[in-house]
Formats: sequence, C-alpha cells, structure tokens
Amino acid sequence: MSAPVPATAARLMLLTFAAACALHVDRAPPWCTAMAAGGILWHWLHQAGRLPLPGRWTRYLLAAVLLAGVMMNFGTINGLAAGSALLMVMGGMKLLETRGRRDAVIVTFVAMILVLAAGLGRRGLVRLALFPGAAWAALATLAALGGPGASLPARRAFARSGVAALLAMPFAVLAFVLVPRLPGALWSLPGSETARTGLSEEMSPGSISELAISDDIAFRVRFDGEPPPPPLRYWRGPVLHEFDGFTWRSARNFGAPRQAVEFLSPPLRYQVMLEPHGQAYLFALDMAGAIEGRRHMRTFDGQLLSQRPVTAPLVYEGTSHLRWRNPGPLSILGRRLDTQLPPGRNPRTLELAAALRAEVDGDRAYAERVMRYFGEGGFEYTLTPPLLNYDSVDDLLFNTRLGFCGHFASAFVTLMRAAGVPARVVTGYLGGSWNPIGRYYTVRQSDAHAWAEVWIEGEGWVRFDPTSMVAPQRLQRGLSEFLPAARGATGALVLEGSWLRTLRDGWDAAGSWWQEQVVNFNAARQRDLLGWLGLDDIDYRGMAALLLAGSLAWLVVLLVLAARRPRARPDPVGRIWNAYAALLARHGVAITPHDGPEAVRRRASRRRPDAAPAVERFTRSYESLRFGRDAPTAAGIGHLRGALRELRRALRRA
Repeated sequence: MSAPVPATAARLMLLTFAAACALHVDRAPPWCTAMAAGGILWHWLHQAGRLPLPGRWTRYLLAAVLLAGVMMNFGTINGLAAGSALLMVMGGMKLLETRGRRDAVIVTFVAMILVLAAGLGRRGLVRLALFPGAAWAALATLAALGGPGASLPARRAFARSGVAALLAMPFAVLAFVLVPRLPGALWSLPGSETARTGLSEEMSPGSISELAISDDIAFRVRFDGEPPPPPLRYWRGPVLHEFDGFTWRSARNFGAPRQAVEFLSPPLRYQVMLEPHGQAYLFALDMAGAIEGRRHMRTFDGQLLSQRPVTAPLVYEGTSHLRWRNPGPLSILGRRLDTQLPPGRNPRTLELAAALRAEVDGDRAYAERVMRYFGEGGFEYTLTPPLLNYDSVDDLLFNTRLGFCGHFASAFVTLMRAAGVPARVVTGYLGGSWNPIGRYYTVRQSDAHAWAEVWIEGEGWVRFDPTSMVAPQRLQRGLSEFLPAARGATGALVLEGSWLRTLRDGWDAAGSWWQEQVVNFNAARQRDLLGWLGLDDIDYRGMAALLLAGSLAWLVVLLVLAARRPRARPDPVGRIWNAYAALLARHGVAITPHDGPEAVRRRASRRRPDAAPAVERFTRSYESLRFGRDAPTAAGIGHLRGALRELRRALRRA
C-alpha cells in the first residue's frame, strides 16, 4: 500500500480534478458532471473525517452502471465527447477509493488528460483563461505529491510548478513557430463536436424563426474592399426542393446536371471565418465564384459542401458576384423536381395561383404579381407566428397571415409551382452586423433567412424574396426592431446599450483574433511569420536545425542559471543527517550519496556492533521524520538530535 495522501496534496488534487471537469461542463451530459462533483464532495468529506469511503463491491457496481450510462448516452466510448465523459465519471469513481499517493497521482493524470481533451474541442477565450489554471493546478499537485514526507505547502507547490512552466515556455514557443505545419489534423477524432444550432436540410413552419432569437455566431466575414449593402448580402446555404405540404427538404442526391453560370458583375473578395456547426455546408455570398482554403464540391443547385463536416472553426477565402444568369436551359429532371407538389394538399392556394396567373402573361410577370400579392395582402412579419395546420400554406395565406421568412418563401414557391413555374426554397443568412473593433461583419443565427429562386427562361434562376414585400425593414436593418417581442423588452434594451455593445464587439474581436492567429496558425501563416522574421527561404531542414539550435541555446542558459544559483541550505532533518554521516565516516563507516538509511544502518552495525542499538534508534527516528505523513515537528527534531547525541556517546565508549 502506498503512503497516505497529505492533506495539502489532497486538496490540490480535488482542485485540479474540478478545474479539468469544468472545461467539459458545456458539452458533457449533466449527470456526468453531477457524478464528478459527487466524487469530489465525497472525498472532501472523507478527508474531513465525516464520511467513510464506499466498499469495494459498491464501487464495482457503481462503475458498471456509469459505464453503461456512457454507452447508452453516446452509443460508444470512443471519440472526444464520449471519452471525456467516461474520464469524468471514472475520475469521480477513482476519488471514492483514493487513499494513497499512487491513487492521487492517477487522479491527477486523469485530470491532465481531460485538460488535453478540452483543447481538442472548442478553443475560445473563456477556455484560454481556464486552460493555464487547470494545467498549473495539475503541476502543483504533482509537485506536492512528489516530495518525501509531508507535501509541500500549497504556496510553495504553485511557486515551484509555475517557475518550471515558465522555464519551459521558450521551448513551447520555439516548437509553435518552427515545427512544420501540415495540412489537416494529425489525427481524426470521431464525434469531436456535438450537434449545434444552425440551418439544416429541412425547413418546417417556424424552424427558422427559432434561430432568430439565438445570438450564437454563425460566421464572420472580412471583405477586401467595399462590402455590398445589407439588402444584397445573401449568404447561400441549403437549397430545398422536395415538399410534402408542410416540410421542405433538400435533394442532395438528385442526379440533375449542374447549371452553367455566367457572371455579370465584378468579383467581390472576402474571407469567411466559419464557426463549427456539425454539417457540411460552406456559406458564401450569393453567387459564389470560387472558394479557396477547403476542399469542397458544388452541387447542381449551387450549394457549397465541404468534403467532411465542419467540426472545428474554419477559415476560407471566397469570390462572389452579385449579378449572374444561367445561359442554358433547365433540364427535364430539374423542371420535374422543382414543379412537383403533393397531391391533395393546399387546395385554396392552387385556386389562388390559377387566378393570379390569369391576370398576367409570362413567368417573370407572374412572379412579380405574386410579390405584389404579398405586399398588398395584409401579411405581417413576426418572430412568433402561430402554429399552422396540415395544409400549412392555405392556413398562412387565408387564415393567420402572420409569418416569418420561411413561411413566406414556402408560400411563394408553392404559388409558383402551382402555376407550373419551376421554383425552389433557398436558406442561408441575410445581412450581418459590423464590428468596428475587429473590422469585420458578424453573421449570427438570428440572421438566418429563407428566400425563393424562380426559373425564368433566358435568365435562369432569379432570386425573389417575398419577405421584402411584407417587411422591407428586415432587409435594410436586420431583425433589431423585431427582437423585443421575441426576447422580452428588457433583454432587447440591454443589447442596445452602447457600452455593452462595445464590450461585446471587443470580446468578439479578441476571440476572432485568437482563433485566426493562434488556433488556425497554419502553414501559410507560418510562412508569413518566418518571412517577417527574415527567414523567407527556410525549408523544413532549416526549421529543424533552427529549432534544435534554439532549444540547445535555452538549455545552456538554464544550466548557467542553475550553476550560479546558491545551493539550497538543508532543512533541519537534512542537517542532522549530514552530521550523522560525518560522525560515522570518522569511525570508519563509508557512506555514499546514494545510500539510504537502511543501507547505512546495516553497514554501521556490521562495522560497530557495540553501537548497533543507538544506530537503530537514530535510523527509526530519521525515517519517521523524513518519510512520515506529517511534517516534522520541533519535538521530533529534538528527539532526532537526542538520538544523534546518544550515538556519539556510544561510539566514544567503545
């Protein structure tokens, strides 16, 4: 059995494990967090003498239940999320059997793995503040557990581990700057991110309005030149074709050929900093010309899809054109897809379409007539529309007349298809707010939007946004004037405060800089930094040589500092041991620095059998002070000095 855990080291161990678990609270199931917290509380009460540790079979049963719980929750124990949850609950379980130093070291290493695992997930500024604290606490715990006898006081443990971390920092900086950056990750972790709020491949009445009250950031955009005005900043996302009368769905696996695009306006260049959303969508200003920085594909309907889900912050460059046309004809398959309607659904809408179509000639004229219908029909734009019945479009057009952008886009496309005009729903984002500190636009989930595209012969797919007829201020000023009703007046007024908005913009700009310059420090940014340092032409071998030379140089500095540092004066117990060793050496007992107390006792007893009892008493007293659980006391040190005096008299008598 290992030595018991000193009280100070036990408290540091609990602090370390709690800090490591705090990094996972936002993505671990609540019951996992509760189990870890319960283990911490139980061990703390045990240290205080108020609660015994549970028995072996109780722990075995609880461990089996927790393992089954993780399996049921995640379906696996592999991956970042499931593995982290398993470490949290099993670390809490380990606390229920921690009695010795070995157990405490295991718990501390579990905490360090949790800290590393948190670094593989989301890496925002809040986590940046927590990472060093959790890592420092872990190092301090190991320092407190590593010494002989009683652990170091907490202040000395933190000081010693902090100095060690600072001395190692130059090695970390050299490695960060000079280790070659390879494209992609060195490993792939399944399930590294849980599902996130955002657009999907389906749209039902009210689904987009639920996003409108979310302040979560979808992406940030920095334009190279003058940005387009807000009403033209349509960020294209999932395109929806299939309709069952209530829900729209994408047709990603549809085999229609991709339409050729002819751009009619100069290119706009920009950089997108996309937040992880767990899907494959890449958002670009409509219509995208080229995307650089991520392998992707363009579907037949103009969606941009990454080759793998976006589970980590992603930066890519985009080029778009605000005006374009499709010069070719629409394929038979494409026309069939984008004119289909479910039979027997929304009959009153079909009658309305026939009446409106009879008033005009041509598909464009009909689309413009339907747009006027939305502007003149008494419709109202709201973030809290009522629930719609089975025939959702009929209910919207003839009963409630209250809706969000998704409601109006769905109704518009249904009216188009009812007249035989190909049309589809496009979802994405509209607008974005300017961040004057970071000098970029922030597009939030509250900017989610839906619009329609109609096929006009000779022009191709043309955007029509019925929301612009119902609530034109939505396109000009965003959702700001609609949010009070959805969030509550108090929450809306708080956001309007100038200093709070400045604070939010500053925090977001700092987080964006950290993400862009540190987390996404890729090969291109590494080349730019090395060029700024005057190392434009350096290759991998040169970087390796520079890394080795820099590391050796800093190692020499550390050795010089260590040599010039005054030698630490031994503690009272150590000074008495030195006197003991000198005494035995004078009487012919040779002692080397690596000899332990037992080896010295045996050697001295063989050399001077007459003094063996005195040597035995000194050895036992010394071992009790040096390797005991409690810190040496004045009485114990006095007893050791007395044993040394007795040994000195015994050696003189012989």
